[in-house]
Amino acid sequence: MTLYDPHRRPAVEAADAICVAHDFLRRCRRWALERELPSRLEKVKSDLRPEDAAKLHEWVAYLRFVEHTLRELEAGTLDDWFAEAGEDASGQAAGELT
Repeated sequence: MTLYDPHRRPAVEAADAICVAHDFLRRCRRWALERELPSRLEKVKSDLRPEDAAKLHEWVAYLRFVEHTLRELEAGTLDDWFAEAGEDASGQAAGELT
């Protein structure tokens, strides 16, 4: 059974939520750097197939996105996404796309 429950809205301080998200993203970055990218690079080096090159490119793009997000968390750019009330000034759920 998964721990995720889409209906659960725990009372978590914004600063704590940001720390949890940051830690998760650091783990994602480490996985990409230590596991995925080296193995994908080896596949491309040994047999240059377009689908392997595409997967390598996807993992590089993923890593760049994760690193960008980590920088934004550290700079406070995403603080509004972690508002304690879970909503922004418009009443829309924080982080919800329209």
